[in-house]
Amino acid sequence: MTDPIRQAYQEAARHARYSILRHPPESMATTLRRLADRAEAGDGPDYYGSGALIEDFEARMAAMLGKPAALFLPSGTLAQPMALKIHANNRDKQVIGLHPTSHMVLHEQNGYQQLWGLEGRLIGNKQQVLTCDDLQQQPQEDLAAVVLELPMREIGGQLPAWGDLQAQVNWARQHNIAVHIDGARLWHCPAYYQRSLAEIAGLADSVYVSLYKDIGGIAGAVLAGEADFIDEARIWNRRAGGNLIAFYPYILAAEQGLADNLPSIDEAVAYARHLGPLLGNVADVQVNPEAPQAAMFHLHIDRDPQVVIQAATGYAQQHGIVVLPLPRATENGRSVCEISVGRRTMEQPPEFWQQHLRACLATS
Repeated sequence: MTDPIRQAYQEAARHARYSILRHPPESMATTLRRLADRAEAGDGPDYYGSGALIEDFEARMAAMLGKPAALFLPSGTLAQPMALKIHANNRDKQVIGLHPTSHMVLHEQNGYQQLWGLEGRLIGNKQQVLTCDDLQQQPQEDLAAVVLELPMREIGGQLPAWGDLQAQVNWARQHNIAVHIDGARLWHCPAYYQRSLAEIAGLADSVYVSLYKDIGGIAGAVLAGEADFIDEARIWNRRAGGNLIAFYPYILAAEQGLADNLPSIDEAVAYARHLGPLLGNVADVQVNPEAPQAAMFHLHIDRDPQVVIQAATGYAQQHGIVVLPLPRATENGRSVCEISVGRRTMEQPPEFWQQHLRACLATS
C-alpha cells in the first residue's frame, strides 16, 4: 500500500463523524491534560521500578490476574520472550511451543531466537485454534514451555473451548512444561468463558496483557506470575534495558484506560457477536469466525486491498463515516480487514454498520 493512499485514508478517518474503529479519538494535548489531572492526586513519579505509583499499579494488576506478583514492562515484545527465557532456564531446555500465527513468529523478526537464544517449535494448524490433540502429537521431552494465545488474533479472535483449554494445561503439567498465556487481548475472554480474568489466567504459570490495545493506554504491558518468577523477570528486564528511570506517563495512561474502557469490554464482545453475522450478510464479505467469540473478528472481502481502501477512503470523505480499517492482509485473493469493537463502534447500532458497509462496497 502506497503512502499517499494510506495518508488519504488517515486524513479522512481523522475528520469522520462516525467510525467503526474501536475507541473515540483523542488528541495528544487532551490525553496529556487528562493525565496531568490524574497525576495531581498521586504522590510522585516512579523511579527505576519503585515508588507507590508503579508498585500499587503492579499489585492491582496481579490481583486482577489472580497472581502473586506482576511487573510493568514497556512492551509485550519484551515481556513474552523474557517470560519464556525464564521458564526455559528453570527447566534447562530451550525449545518453546508456538502456534504458527504467534506474534513472536510473525511480527518480531525472530527476536526470541536471535536475542533470547530460544528455539521455536510450531504446533497446530495456522487456520485453527490450538488443541490438546495438537500438543499430544508433539515430542515433549525437550519442550520447556508452550504459548497459548487467548484470543488468537490472526484467525479473527478465535478461542478454544474451555474444556480443551484445561486439557492443554493438564497435558503440559503432566510433562513439566510451563504454560504461558499471550493475553494481549485477554480482556475479551471473561465474556466468552463466563469466568473471571483471574480464573482464566490461573491456568498458566505466566500471563502477559497489553495496556494499549483494548485498554487504550499510550503503551505498556504487564507480566504476571509467581513471586519468584517476577523476581527473576525484574533481573532480566534490567539486563534487557527495559527498566527505564520512570514510566509514570504510561502508568497514568493505563489507569485512565482501565477506567474508560475495561467496563465496556464484555458489552463489546456481545456487540461483536451481533455485528459479525450482519456484516457477513453483505455481498462479497465473509466473516471469520462466522460467530465471533471476542470483541474482534476478520472480514474477508472479495476485493483487491487497494480497491477496498480507495472505497473506504472515498466513502469517509463523502459521508464522514469510516466503515473499514486498512486491510491487514490478503488471503486467497481477498482483503482481510480486522474489526475491533470498542466504545466508538458501539455508538451506533450494528445495523448502521451493515447498511454503510453495503453502500461503501457497492461503490468499488
